[in-house]
Amino acid sequence: MRQQGNEIVMDREEFLVNTLAAGIACQLLAQTSQLEVSGWMEYLSDKAHEQFYEMTPKQRDEMINSWLEISKNV
Repeated sequence: MRQQGNEIVMDREEFLVNTLAAGIACQLLAQTSQLEVSGWMEYLSDKAHEQFYEMTPKQRDEMINSWLEISKNV
């Protein structure tokens, strides 16, 4: 992941790994609860949107900068 102007650029491999990680997490949650995978995906997406809109622009920038720094070390 890298910043290119105002855009965040992620290569295909990193995108797919992150997507697979989210899918695996939803599968594990479904296996240990009464909610199906699609229910977990919807729930987590809703929670992420809520959190995003509660963040200040500064908090969003700090989170992006943290992820950019972490991705340099991976």
